[in-house]
Order: sequence, then C-alpha cells, then structure tokens
Amino acid sequence: MIKTTFAGAIALVFLIACSREKEGPKPVSGASITGTISAETIEKFSGKKALTHIEALTVFGPRPIGSEAYQLSLHYLETKLAQLGWKTKRQSFTGITPIGPQEFTNLLARYSPGSEPDWNSSTPFLLCSHLDTKLYAEFEFLGVNDSGSSTGVLVEIARVLSEKNEGAQNIELVFFDGEEAILKNINRKDGLYGSRYYASQLDKRRVKPQIGIVLDIVGDPKIPLLIGGDTHQKLKSHTQSAASKLSLQNWVKPHPMTIIDDHVPLMNRANLPVLHLIGNFSEATYWHQKGDTLDKITFGALENTGKLTLQVLHQLTK
Repeated sequence: MIKTTFAGAIALVFLIACSREKEGPKPVSGASITGTISAETIEKFSGKKALTHIEALTVFGPRPIGSEAYQLSLHYLETKLAQLGWKTKRQSFTGITPIGPQEFTNLLARYSPGSEPDWNSSTPFLLCSHLDTKLYAEFEFLGVNDSGSSTGVLVEIARVLSEKNEGAQNIELVFFDGEEAILKNINRKDGLYGSRYYASQLDKRRVKPQIGIVLDIVGDPKIPLLIGGDTHQKLKSHTQSAASKLSLQNWVKPHPMTIIDDHVPLMNRANLPVLHLIGNFSEATYWHQKGDTLDKITFGALENTGKLTLQVLHQLTK
C-alpha cells in the first residue's frame, strides 16, 4: 500500500496522474435519500461490539488474496450481516497481478430483510473498508488495525442502523478485496484491485450512488485520524463539524495531501465525491509489520470512529 506521509511525496507522479481533487458533481441519476439517521442512533454504536468482530477475524489468521482465512472471513461477515437483516453479494473477478492472474472477491451488503435488493441500482451512500491483509512470506501479518478495525466498525454500523431501519436503506456496505499491493507499493498495476473493479462496475447501474465513504486503520487512539487531502470539500466540512460535535477535533485532523487508498477509484473512475478517513500510519511503528496485533487498538477508538461516521451520515440525511 502506498500512502503519502508528512515527510515526503513518494507517490507524487502517481498522485498527480490519478488522484487530483475533484468537486465530483452528483450523477444525473443519483440515488435519492429515503430515510434519516437520527441523533439517537449515533449513541447506540458500541466499540466493544465492533471489537468482537475484529477479534473473530483475527482468529482466522492473515487474510491475503487467495487465502483460506479470507474465505473464512467472507463467510463470517455474510453470517453476521444476515442475522442483522442485510443481504450480501459476492463480487468475484480475476485480476492480473505481479504473480499472475488471481481471483478476488469483494463483498457487498444492503439492508433488505424482506426481499433481495436490486443490485442494478444504488443506495445514496457507499460505506467501504478493505478486508484483505498484505501478503508477507517472512512473517505472520494479522492486520488488526489495517484492515480489521475498519471492517469491525462497518459491521457494528450495520447492527446499529438495522435496529429500527433508521436510514439503513440508504447504505451499501462494501468490503474490498485486494487493496494491498502484492509487491511493496501500490502503482497503476498493483493494488486497489477490488475498488478498481467495483468502481468500473458502477457504470452498469441504472441509478448511481451520491457519496462514497472509505475507512481504513481506525482503531488506534494514539495516532490521529486523518481526513484525506482529496476528500470533497463539503464532506470535509461535514466531518470537521461532526468531530467538533462529538468533541473529537483534537483526534480528527485534515491532511494536506492525497493518501492512496480505495477511495481513489471511486473518485476518479466513478466520479463520486468521497470522504476518506484513515489513521496516520506514519506515526504507527507497527504499520505493515508483524506488530499490527490486537493490543494496538481499543474499543474507545473504534467507538469514536463509528460515532463520527454516523454523525456525518446523520448530517447528510437530516
């Protein structure tokens, strides 16, 4: 995964070519908002419950592409989401990688307890995380914060929204495969496999989403939660307002630069306004190391992330 840091611009050419900030006009056939997310719903988010999902995924072991642990993780998410009234769909495809063709599987979820959703249409909002962990042969990389934390937050948001169907019908959850590069860094041909494919398929939908939200590395209270530099200006303002409302303004910080992540194809390929929230990995000595373990995250940080995300959605739907 290439992510730019305060110290330098290691992906500057790639950023200029692929990640210019856009105002991202809403598609003509954008999905309409059909329900609100109340302020009371925000308080129901439980960091402890989000943590239980991360712990369960960690038991399976590393989740790189093609692994048994990834398949077990897909099944776990499908089972938990089904219990909450969410229908899931596997989006499988073949990607060309530096180690040859590989099979990838994104997982999509919609709240629809009574019937199968119309997957040829869209909800107004996409709420996304990546599920895979980076492939290492030399050590066991559990990826608890990158990407277990954001995945656990999404499942807990699914629970909260499904309790009274408060705005749940406005959300499509997306768990991307293949965010991590096979080699060291993301480039035009390596990394973001799942989000690139997903974004390409949005063209086939007769109704398009309005906004994408991407979470990554959100469970460590010791590192700031960054608002990516290419976040749409209105969404940046909403997020800063939400952080202030929740007294999180000292933790949630705007970042001056683009950070390459799964939001980039949504922004550039699907022309979506995006909100990118990511922990400042440059301050995490365990990032992409074997130390990315359960002791690095807390239920408090998970709860802050979940409530912040719900507060933004509340502001967007009220």
